[in-house]
Amino acid sequence: MAPLALLVALACVITAATGYLAARARRGTPAAGPLTGTLAAVTLWGAAVVAMNAGTPRPWLDLLVLPQYLGVAGAVLGIRLFADAVTGRPPRRRRVLLLSVEPVLLLVVVALDPWWRLLHATVEHTGDPLLRFVTPGPLFWVHSGYSYLVVLSTALSLWQLRRSSSGLQRRQAGTMLLAVSVPFATNLVVVLTPAHLLNVDVTPVAFAVTGVLFAYAVLQQDLLRLVPVARSLVVDTVSDAVLVVDERDQLVDVNPAGRDLLDGAGWPGATAAGRSFREAVDPALVRAVGEGEGDVVATLAGGTQVDVRTRWIRDPRGRVLGRVVVARDVTAQVAAARAVEEANARLRAQVATIEELRAELAEEAARDPLTGLRNRRRFVDDLAQRLAATAAAGQPLSLVLLDVDRFKGINDTHGHAVGDDVLVGVAQALSTHARPEDVVRYGGEEFVVLLPHLDADAARARAEVLRAACGQVRVEVEAVRITVSAGVATSPDHGSTPDELLLAADRALYEAKEGGRDQVVLAD
Repeated sequence: MAPLALLVALACVITAATGYLAARARRGTPAAGPLTGTLAAVTLWGAAVVAMNAGTPRPWLDLLVLPQYLGVAGAVLGIRLFADAVTGRPPRRRRVLLLSVEPVLLLVVVALDPWWRLLHATVEHTGDPLLRFVTPGPLFWVHSGYSYLVVLSTALSLWQLRRSSSGLQRRQAGTMLLAVSVPFATNLVVVLTPAHLLNVDVTPVAFAVTGVLFAYAVLQQDLLRLVPVARSLVVDTVSDAVLVVDERDQLVDVNPAGRDLLDGAGWPGATAAGRSFREAVDPALVRAVGEGEGDVVATLAGGTQVDVRTRWIRDPRGRVLGRVVVARDVTAQVAAARAVEEANARLRAQVATIEELRAELAEEAARDPLTGLRNRRRFVDDLAQRLAATAAAGQPLSLVLLDVDRFKGINDTHGHAVGDDVLVGVAQALSTHARPEDVVRYGGEEFVVLLPHLDADAARARAEVLRAACGQVRVEVEAVRITVSAGVATSPDHGSTPDELLLAADRALYEAKEGGRDQVVLAD
């Protein structure tokens, strides 16, 4: 066996082992299938090359061309599909079918080439061990040109990914670009070198380097845990911080806004990608992200407040690939909202104060400034409400209309100051023997006392108590003797409306005055 064939055999072992590691490292990831298939195709290609240089008999030597080209076509197809997966383009059935057209046609050409001689113009079998030497035909160059175009497009995709990414993803893209470039350059040398100078295809040896690079990317850079996104169009241009975390809670990518956010909180954003999420970011952000999805506002070190939104990332089959964390600096908005809330609180307090003042003013307007009793301004409306309530409850409501006897003579003889003292004294006596809210100054020297739940007889007896209490009032002028006359009316006996009840009480009061004053008369 030729020494170069032994090197190819070693390369086959490396690519097979790497393919096995790739399959076990991340089963189900979109990029895992194309990567494993590519390395399997390279292994088949290399195995065919080894067998062709191991003294294989001529009939079998010609048959080995088919697995050789099957490995070549599979490697080219697999590299293209792998690049699609890692750059965020899911493998569509139509695209896979289109990319498979050339490999299928190639295998048909290889099978018919002994008769057509379009792939290999001439074939010779010489040497010991027996080796197969060929002269390229027209379809060989067509196939080579197509393969180089596919590999070049793959390299261009990886180069664009590297330019548009950062952190761990940028390093991964660089590793993949190098892994694809090595066998491409090697195969170009093999194709352009005359067959008698290099009688073994050493391209699979170059793929051994590719295998080592992919093994490094899979095991050290978590290549197959890559979460591809359209970063150049979305992630790097948004002002929100975007952090991508895989299912092992490793931070695999951070956009520029995310690095700035981490730097502002005292954490090195430039080296965050590739580290454990819990170790690379602020603990407050770790708590906000939690273990699943959610929307939380967190306060980072330094006082920065961020609105943190966490969502799962899943593949087309629904399997979890990781999570994306979007954090927006809302410090200014929170401060503005707090200021608005504080302003609203002050406004509510001011409105409450205004309402209290308004109620106090309304109450003051409804009270007599001299006696402090309620005046008749709202008395009729209040009486109407009380009559309706007691009627609904089936209870009586009585009122007593009182008038200070000979009040005009007191004013004329002793002056208005003494008259005012008389009114204040009578008001205090009535308030003492009745509920203050039931006592109303109805006019100049007239007062009304409401007696809820008392019928006519009980109200008359209560009016006698009030009359006697007023007779005990004394003022500074000892010659002034105070008496009152009272008329009593009860609803519903003497009326069911304020006007009817007041009119009945007023007539009873008139009778008390005509009957000699200082007495109580019940309405007829």
